Amino acid sequence: MRLAVGAATLTAAVVATATSASAYVLTDIQTGAGKCPANWVCLWSESNFVRGNPAGGYDFGAVGSDQNVSDMGKFVFESKLFRWKGMQDSASSVVNNTSSGICFYEHNNYGGLEFRIGPREQWASVPGWINDKISSFKYC
Repeated sequence: MRLAVGAATLTAAVVATATSASAYVLTDIQTGAGKCPANWVCLWSESNFVRGNPAGGYDFGAVGSDQNVSDMGKFVFESKLFRWKGMQDSASSVVNNTSSGICFYEHNNYGGLEFRIGPREQWASVPGWINDKISSFKYC
């Protein structure tokens, strides 16, 4: 009985950790601007808020966050069957579902070229000079 209670407590702690981590970043956003949650910033690998799925087992998909992200490349997932390289230099469309402006940057840690969008703005195609070059973003 004591072992079962200990295991249940451990399971609850893991779920709580996963829940708090998922409140920071979503990697399973589906196609469509309307799929970006309220108060989040979302990026898709293709224009028109579409998830990409090129050959070779890579799904560039989409990613969203409710906080600043200093390195889009940190969202890497690997398993025996699948490898997702994250959204480093892959975004082609963005949604800002927040009440603040958002600044997207060419380099990690908010460096290089800057692309600003206003509160609640949606860009089905980001400008060519920043397309597939976004590496970080923050509230601005």
